[in-house]
Amino acid sequence: MPLTALIGRESELQSVSGMLRRARLVTLTGPGGVGKTRTAIEFGRRQARKQADGVWLVDLASVAAEDVAAATTRVLDIRGAAGDSSTEVVRRYLADRDALLLLDNCEHLLDACAEFSTTLLGACAKLRILATSREPLGITGEAVWRLEPLRPDHAYRLFLERARERSPELVPDDDTEAAILEICARVDHLPLGLELAAARVSIMSPSEILASLEAHLGELGRPRRSASARHRSVRAAVEWSYNLLDPVEQAAFRSLAVFVGGFDADAARAVASLSLEMLAGLVDKSLITVVTAPQRRTRYRLLETMREYAAAQLVSADEEAGARARHLRHFATIGIPAEEGWWSPGVAALLAERADDYGNVRAAIEWALATESCVAMRMLVTTRDLFFILGQADGRRLTEEALRRCPERNSDRAECTLAAGQYAYLLVDMPAAFALTTEAVELSAELGERAAEGRAHWFLGLQKLFGAGPDNGREHFVTARAIQQETGDLRAEGRTTATLGLVLAKEGEPAAARKLLEEALSIGVAAQDRASQGQANLYLGILAGSSADPDGASSYFREAVECFQYYQDSTLLPAALVGQASVVVRRDPRTALLVLAAAWEVRARNGGDFPPYIRAMAEQTRAAAAEGTADDTARLWKEGSRLAVDEAIALAFGTTRPRISHDLGVSRRELDAIRLVADGLSNKEIAARLHLSVRTVETHVRHALTKTGLVNRTQLATWARERGE
Repeated sequence: MPLTALIGRESELQSVSGMLRRARLVTLTGPGGVGKTRTAIEFGRRQARKQADGVWLVDLASVAAEDVAAATTRVLDIRGAAGDSSTEVVRRYLADRDALLLLDNCEHLLDACAEFSTTLLGACAKLRILATSREPLGITGEAVWRLEPLRPDHAYRLFLERARERSPELVPDDDTEAAILEICARVDHLPLGLELAAARVSIMSPSEILASLEAHLGELGRPRRSASARHRSVRAAVEWSYNLLDPVEQAAFRSLAVFVGGFDADAARAVASLSLEMLAGLVDKSLITVVTAPQRRTRYRLLETMREYAAAQLVSADEEAGARARHLRHFATIGIPAEEGWWSPGVAALLAERADDYGNVRAAIEWALATESCVAMRMLVTTRDLFFILGQADGRRLTEEALRRCPERNSDRAECTLAAGQYAYLLVDMPAAFALTTEAVELSAELGERAAEGRAHWFLGLQKLFGAGPDNGREHFVTARAIQQETGDLRAEGRTTATLGLVLAKEGEPAAARKLLEEALSIGVAAQDRASQGQANLYLGILAGSSADPDGASSYFREAVECFQYYQDSTLLPAALVGQASVVVRRDPRTALLVLAAAWEVRARNGGDFPPYIRAMAEQTRAAAAEGTADDTARLWKEGSRLAVDEAIALAFGTTRPRISHDLGVSRRELDAIRLVADGLSNKEIAARLHLSVRTVETHVRHALTKTGLVNRTQLATWARERGE
C-alpha cells in the first residue's frame, strides 16, 4: 500500500463508490499522471472491509495482451488443472465470490481487458471490477468516471505536503505561496508533475523550481484543458526532472526501462550501474517508486509514464541493445539447476522470491532467443520450475522456440526437451508429451547424461501411471531407479522408489509395496529429502487405511502433511488431507467433511483435480460424510472450503505442530521416535510400533541426536521428559 495519504480525491471516491453500486464495471480514465492508480488503490483499501472475499490489484503495466488472465491468476494465487485456460481458472475461482478486482493500466490492452472483463462479469454474479485506463474499455454496462486534475487548493496542499517531506522547515511566505501556486498551474495541477517538482525542494527553493520549469515548459504556453495538452504537460514535467540529473544518473535511469514488473537493488546495480546512493537519489527525486512487502526484499519500479519516457530515451541514445544484454546476463544467473528442482530444501522460498522477477526472466529469454538462442536454452533449463508454477504456456512456447533455434545436441537440449514434454503434459497435449519425453530419454542416453535419462524415464512412467491405459509405467520406474542408484542421486531415488511402491499397490502387491515404501522412507530420511518422505508416508497411509489400521494411517498422513508443508507442495498436501478425512469419517463425519472441502479447495486453487486414486477416495469419503451430516452437508462443505490450510490441518489432526519440531527442526516422525525412546523402547520395538524398518528408526534417532546436540539415548530420553514430551 502507498506510504503517503491521498489528497484531494474525497468527492471522486464517493462518486466511484456510488457508481459501483449501480454498475459492476467502472473505469477511471484520464491522462497519465492524473492519479488513476493511486485513487483506485485508495478506493480498494477503503472497500476491503466491505468485500467478503477481498480486493485484488492486478497491475497490467508490463503485461502482454495474452497474459491478462495469467497475471490475475498470479495475484489470486490460483492455478488450474492441466489444460485449463487462465481465464477459466479465474472465472471458476471468482464464480460465487463477493470480490472487487482492480485492473490497473489497461490502456495498452483495451481489447484483451474488455474481453476478460466481459467473461468474468457474465459468469461471476457478485464480482465488481474497477479499471484504470487512459480511455474506456468500451463494453456494454461500463460506467466511466473521468478523473480530472486536482483543484488548485488541493494541488497546492499536495505540493506543500510532499515538499515538507524533503524540507520540513518550509513555511511559505507570500512570495513562496505565489510561486507554489504558479508551479501547480504550470504542471496543470497533475499529481505526478507536482510530486516531481516537490521532490526538488531539498536543493531548490519554490521560486527556483518555478524558474527552471518555466524555462523548460515555455514553448508549451499556458496549458489548455484538453487531454492531449495535459499529456504533453506530464511528459514535459518528466523531461524537466530528467534534465536535472547528471549524465551518469541519466544513463542509469534510461537503462531501468528494460525491467519488466520492477527490480531489486542487485538488479539495478547489474543492469544500470546504480549504486545504493544513486538509487536512493532517484527515489528521493520521485523518479523511482519503492515497493515493499512483508518479509520480502525491497523492490523498486518505474511508474508507467516514467518507463515510457526512459524507454524512448534509451532507444534515442542507441543504448537498448547494451542494456538488454546486461539484463540478460543478470537474469541468466538466477535459475535453479535441474538436479536441484522444486523439492530441494529451501527452493520453495527461493521460488517465491524469484516469482517477483517472472516478467524479467521471460523478457530476458525472449531477447536471448533473438540474439543468443543457446543462452536462452540454458536459462529455460534453470528456470523451468518458475514457469511450471507461473506460466506453463509461456514455458512451452519459449522452450519449443529454443529447440527450433538452437540445434546443438547437448545436455541443455536434453533437459529442454524433457521440460517441453512436461509442459505439454500439464497442458493436456498427451501425444506431444509422450513424444517429447521419449525423445528426451533417447537423447540423454545418446549423450551419456545419466541423471537426465533417469528423470526422463521417471516422467515417462508417470504419464503411463496416470494415463488411461493398463500400463502403470513399472518398467520406466525400475529403469529410473537403477540409473539413480548408479549416479548416487538419493533424492531422485527416494521419489522414484515411492512411486514404484504405489505402482505395486495398484497392481495388487501390498506386501511388496509396503517394503518398497519403507525403503523409500529410509532413503528420504538419509537424504534429508522431505519430498520422498512425504510421498512414501502418503502411500503408506493409503495402504494402512486399506488394511483397517486407522491409527497407523493417521500417523502416516500426519507425517506426510508435515513434509509437504516444508516445501509448500499444494498438490500432494491436500491428498494427505483427503486420506486423513477418510480415516476420521466414521467417527466424526462433520470434521471429515470440513477437512475434505478444504482439501478440495486447495487442490482446485493450485491444480484442478486429484490423481484418480485420490479422487476415488475423496468421493467415497464425501458420500460417507454426507450420510452423517444430513441437511447440514452443503453448509459444512461451504464452511470447509473457506478454511485456511493451517486451520484444516489443525482440524484434521486435532493438534498443532509440536514445540520441539518448531524450535529445532525435528520432524513429526523423529518426535514420535524420541517419545518412544523416552519410554524405554528399543529401535526394534519402536519400528514395530511405528510400522517402520529398524534402519529408518536408527536414522530418525541419529538425526534427533544431531538436532538436539545430545550424544546418547539416555540424554535424549531425559531431555524429552524435561520438556513434557
